[in-house]
Amino acid sequence: MAITGITDGTGAVLGQANRDISQVSKLDFMALLVAQIKNQDPTSPMDNAQFTSQITQFSMLDQLESMSQSMEDNVAIGTAINNTAMLALVGRNVTVEGNDIHVAAGKPSETGIAANAAGTATVSITDATGHVVRTFNVPVSKGLNAVKWDGRLEDGTAAVDGEYSMSAVVKDRSGADVTFKSLMTGSVTGLRYSDNQAVVTVNGEEFFVSEIYKVS
Repeated sequence: MAITGITDGTGAVLGQANRDISQVSKLDFMALLVAQIKNQDPTSPMDNAQFTSQITQFSMLDQLESMSQSMEDNVAIGTAINNTAMLALVGRNVTVEGNDIHVAAGKPSETGIAANAAGTATVSITDATGHVVRTFNVPVSKGLNAVKWDGRLEDGTAAVDGEYSMSAVVKDRSGADVTFKSLMTGSVTGLRYSDNQAVVTVNGEEFFVSEIYKVS
């Protein structure tokens, strides 16, 4: 008599949720070991060395799972502490990439240049209408440099309070262009988190905390 409907028994168990069979837990390992012991050939039982080896593997798996969980907990705690510390930036002045200048009571906010090599920077100050109101030269070295505008216009009068911007051209001794970044300083007015990274708001723009050059 023909027999039909036989399967290999590897299908999902009725009522059980689907799972990633590539992830074997320590409970799966122990179940397999117990099944192996219960179903071993009585005429050729598992030798002690093999049994000890599998127990050792189980112990190592248990330790690795514990270490993994401990590392995840430490990362979570570190992230929480770091995010809490970032709150202290709100209200502080930070230096980031940009060219905004805010003049208040005749005093301009700080600006700077991060240059890839030493040279001379020709700096231009532009008002809110787009007119260049002051041009001056400053020497720069490789790295972070402060660019100090005294708040005076070309005719020597004081600049009125308001918004200005800085642009520059940097040349080395041979007259070749030097790569640089313009820096601005402003108050942190907001803080949020994106993918566990702190993002601050400075002069209406957002920057990752990792993009901050200086806190003052």
